[in-house]
Amino acid sequence: MAIGPLDLELGGRLDEVTVAYQTWGELNEAGDNAAIVLHALTGDSQAGGDGGWWEPMIGPGRPLDTDRLFVICANILGGCQGTTGPASLDPLTGRPYGMRFPLITIGDIVAAQRALVERLGVTRLIAIGGSIGGFQALEWATRHPDLVGAVVPVAATGALDPQGIAMNEIGRRAIMADPNWRGGEYLSEGVFPADGLAIARMVGMVTYHSKESMELRFGRNPAVRPSLYPSFGATFDVEGYLHYHGAGLVRRFDANSYLYLTRAMDQYDVARDGGEAYWLGQIAAPVLLVGIRSDWLFPPDAIQRLHRRLQALGKGATYVEIDSPHGHDAFLKEWGQLATLLTPFLRDQTGARA
Repeated sequence: MAIGPLDLELGGRLDEVTVAYQTWGELNEAGDNAAIVLHALTGDSQAGGDGGWWEPMIGPGRPLDTDRLFVICANILGGCQGTTGPASLDPLTGRPYGMRFPLITIGDIVAAQRALVERLGVTRLIAIGGSIGGFQALEWATRHPDLVGAVVPVAATGALDPQGIAMNEIGRRAIMADPNWRGGEYLSEGVFPADGLAIARMVGMVTYHSKESMELRFGRNPAVRPSLYPSFGATFDVEGYLHYHGAGLVRRFDANSYLYLTRAMDQYDVARDGGEAYWLGQIAAPVLLVGIRSDWLFPPDAIQRLHRRLQALGKGATYVEIDSPHGHDAFLKEWGQLATLLTPFLRDQTGARA
């Protein structure tokens, strides 16, 4: 959907913005039975339906019950799955934006989502998402409280810590050091920084696991997949896993989008421009914070601290925890626990609306 121009938080403006989205269920006459599902770094709008990345959570009788809820998922601004991003054509030049695309923030991403949901007729929504999607959920709750009826940030805090920023920077530098990056002009020049993006993905995959999950899944077992790279001595199963996922991202994702979205993730701070107490004080909806026992990218103790700050401000905040060895990725794997934790909260918030 074309949402028109968008003024950006760090300055600048996008004159023509398109947002790709999918929906499930029906919006009621009042427009107040909506839920927006907010995807993670390399996700897309296909959250539900056959093959959707959160399919077990969305549908009739599921936690996001489409017999009651109108569920929306939009590809984020700066992405590459149909929404305006660095790979989109710049209307001024007719060429891909590349690095001429302006720096964007989580605030800009949510502003684009707001423009979309208002055009769809939504008057009230539940905001739910994991990782960078959890940042978006917090942004919805703090900067757009007039539309938010409930918020569920999963595996996310109010800001990424220095270790997470460091891992993102390694990925960015891998992309930018690839000779085929060409200063971000690779699409115009008919090449692609595949090696750099693959390495960035490998780094990311390590952050999504835990030491426990690595040991359980791989141990020191020898490689079972054919090597995608020239071998250098005996190789291990975990190496093949990283190679496989690196190559997989290259087939479906834009390298410049990876740069822009990881930088937006780094820069997010719920306390910016006013302070944490002020912005958390704007929340007018019940909050369900979900941590993961083995997550080191967004450790559960950091999410618990956010919970305590919300409680100290008198907010209706609840903390629950997924007991999983799978690290940050558990919110994309532990379907049974997620359903158990989310269903009663979402049912309480939707009430009789349908």
